[in-house]
Amino acid sequence: MPSLFYGAEAWYPGRTRQSTGGGYLRGTITKETAAASFTDWWNALPPNTITIFSDGSESYDDMGKHVGYGYAIYQGQTLAATGKGAINTLSHVFDAEAIGALKGLQKALTLPSDADTERWLCIDSTSVIWCKRANASDTSQWAFLESHRLIDRHAVNIRWSPGHQGIIGNEAADELADAGAKSGIVDPGLTTQPTISGIGSIARGLARNATSDWWYKNKSTLSGGYRQWQLDYVLKEPIELHLPRPTLHRLLALRSRHGDFEAYHRRFKHEDAETHCPCGKAKTPEHLVFCEISVRRFHSWPLKPTRPPTNAGEGHDYIRQLLDRPQEFERFVTTTRARRITLYDDTKAAS
Repeated sequence: MPSLFYGAEAWYPGRTRQSTGGGYLRGTITKETAAASFTDWWNALPPNTITIFSDGSESYDDMGKHVGYGYAIYQGQTLAATGKGAINTLSHVFDAEAIGALKGLQKALTLPSDADTERWLCIDSTSVIWCKRANASDTSQWAFLESHRLIDRHAVNIRWSPGHQGIIGNEAADELADAGAKSGIVDPGLTTQPTISGIGSIARGLARNATSDWWYKNKSTLSGGYRQWQLDYVLKEPIELHLPRPTLHRLLALRSRHGDFEAYHRRFKHEDAETHCPCGKAKTPEHLVFCEISVRRFHSWPLKPTRPPTNAGEGHDYIRQLLDRPQEFERFVTTTRARRITLYDDTKAAS
C-alpha cells in the first residue's frame, strides 16, 4: 500500500492511508530542506506535467472581512492558467484553501493533455492535504468530496509544497488568493453559502457575548470584596480545580472572603474562633502577603515584586497576579507555608 511522505518525498497517487510499517518523514526534516527538495523536483518536471498550486486568504480591514482563494497552474515550468475568487465571508481560510484546490483542479482538467500527462496538486496546508486524501472535514465537505471524485478518476497526485519558502507557484497562488478575497466576486453555487466553521464561529461569538452581558449585569450584585479581584465568568473548567484540595480551599476563601478571617468569624458570631495569626496580626484575606512569616521567605515568592508589599494596594496587585495563575498561587502557599499560618484549625473546630 502506498505511504504518505513529507518534504523531500513525493505524495503518491490516490487517497490511501499512510503505511504503518514503512514510516514517514514528518518532523524529521525542516521546511527549508523540504522546500529545496520540492524546487529541485519541480524544476526537473517535463513540459507535459501539470502542477496546480492553490492557496486561501482571510483578512480584515475597514471594509470588513474578506475570504477567498487563488490558484496558479503550470505545464512544466510555464504558467498555463490562473484563477481567483471570493467565498462567503461566513467561512475561514481553511475553507478557502479547500475550495481553491478544487477550483484549480477543475480548471487543470480542461487544459490540453495526453495519456502520459501527470497532474499534481501542490498544497502548503497539511490539514487540507489530509482531507483531500482521506476523510473529508465537516466544513466545506462538498469541496473535499468533489476533489476525492476527481482525484480518483484522474489519478491526481498530491504533494506538500511548504509555504513561505519562496516556491514560485506558492507565491503566485498566495497573491491571487489575496486578490480574490478582496475582489468580492463570488462564483455561483456552493461558494456563496456559509460554511460550518464560519457558522460555528458566529455561534461561539454570540454565546460569548451573551455570557459576557449576563456577567456584566449580574456581577454588581456580588460583594465588593469579591468584585475587587475583577474575575471573569468562564464556561470552561477552571484550571484552579486541579489544585490540591487544601490549596483550592485557601484560594476560594481568599476570593470570596468566606473563610478563617476575623471579619467572617465576627459576622457569624464564632466566639471561640482564633481570629489572629500566630504572628499576632488579625487574619484577613490579604494578610498572607503581609505576614512576617511569609515575608521571611520573600526570596522564594513566585512572581515576586521588587520588594514585599507594604500597603493594601501593593498587596492587592500581587494577590491578583497569583489568583490569575493558580499554579503560582500553589507555589506561594507551599513556599511560605501560608496554609498552615492562616487556615482555621479543622481539628479544633471538630472538637
